[in-house]
Amino acid sequence: MKRSLFYILFAGMVFSGCKKDFLETKPTTSIDAPDAFSTPDKVTAAMNGLYDLMTLSTFTNHIMLTTDIKGGDMLVVSTGNYSRFVTEYQFLQSPTAGYGTQFWRDGFRLISNTNQAIKNLPTAPISDAQKNDFLAEARMIRAWGNYQLVRLFGQPYSVAPTSLGIPKLETPIGEKDPTPARATVKEIYDFIVADLTFAATNLSSTRNSVFRVTKNAAYGMLARVYLDMEQWKLASDNAKLARAGFSLAPGADLLKGFVDPTSEWIWGLDYRSDDNSGYLQVASFQEPYDIGYSTFRATSTFFNLFAADDIRKKLFYVNETKVATYEGDALQRDKPMISRDGYLMNKFYFRSAWDLDVPLMRSAEMYLIEAEAEAELGNTVPAQTALYAVQKRSIPTAVISANTGNALKAEIQVERRKELFGEGFRFFDILRRKETLVRTSPEHWAPLTLAPGAQKNILPIPQSEREVSGLPQNPGYN
Repeated sequence: MKRSLFYILFAGMVFSGCKKDFLETKPTTSIDAPDAFSTPDKVTAAMNGLYDLMTLSTFTNHIMLTTDIKGGDMLVVSTGNYSRFVTEYQFLQSPTAGYGTQFWRDGFRLISNTNQAIKNLPTAPISDAQKNDFLAEARMIRAWGNYQLVRLFGQPYSVAPTSLGIPKLETPIGEKDPTPARATVKEIYDFIVADLTFAATNLSSTRNSVFRVTKNAAYGMLARVYLDMEQWKLASDNAKLARAGFSLAPGADLLKGFVDPTSEWIWGLDYRSDDNSGYLQVASFQEPYDIGYSTFRATSTFFNLFAADDIRKKLFYVNETKVATYEGDALQRDKPMISRDGYLMNKFYFRSAWDLDVPLMRSAEMYLIEAEAEAELGNTVPAQTALYAVQKRSIPTAVISANTGNALKAEIQVERRKELFGEGFRFFDILRRKETLVRTSPEHWAPLTLAPGAQKNILPIPQSEREVSGLPQNPGYN
């Protein structure tokens, strides 16, 4: 949290290693923050550097994988798991065990870098319009970083908004500055909303890269945040703004591997063949052919949620000849298969070039946010209509739902599970909706039950942080 240098990760870093072996690399260079904004070219490099911090495997990728493996619809295989995500799956995290330390480190590193950008952009030698646009970009990324951390280390807003969240870093802090105290969850959410509102207002309307933040992405983040806060109308309104111009892709596109942007990708992470996270990418753990880690599986209960004619059921179909031998990049799908504790998954394709982009936000999610929010408001027809938009592109026989009230709300949550699995949503959905997580044997080799507000639902503050700053620990982890 107290780093005084602005780290820039330049493109062109090559990640290599034998199968199941990953070389952790360090930033290629680090320079004083003011110097990083001293020329137009350096400003551009510094802003690009923020995205490189987001693409670190130990942060975004691992957060997505951790929250999916905790959500009950997936599991990590009980043997041959390379000891990755086993602690998370079993909820055995501690102040010194699990991925919490790296999440804390990388998250605050990102936030600290955005604060350096926010501090130094006003004096950078670029136009006022560029300054405003870059400031909006930095604040959007800061909000995104805070959003990841507060949900990991603090109880959900809907459960305990006045409980302790994370420190609120509004400006850079130096080596001798005291560590800010932990703010409440509500205070962090208010901070996030302020940043996102600024971003949505000030981001240039000419931004159109799926790999950079845009107005649509800012609206989408606001929709997510307001959904957590149970501010239903604001969630629905922002979801509609976010999906404008991002039409749902045809159902057949859902079978193309989820590693290349389609018409519905609002925001994603860019990985190239010469700049990627190697075997620690999302696809590596979920792919079915043992090319990467291939250690995540779907439960039978989850698999059986999909109707026979739902094209998304084929996201579990695999090429029989490739289960034993990987040959080329064909995406032939023959049938679903159970292997080591559960169903193989074939949603994220792990091709040999490793240029596997990751979706952070899709318009399908925005339709489902709109559906959930409208259902909570009692607006049945708008909720049914938004839900149907997602269902009809995947299920040829789909008809608009006749459900109302709680039955409609439940149907929408099932649709979120089917549409968004593997993209890092399920566990957070359980927490924010104050549901009890129930995992039973024999589907899960680590069965458990966790009620809303349970201590294990959130991560402990890392011991390495507490030794330096003395921040109070989350209850139950002392």
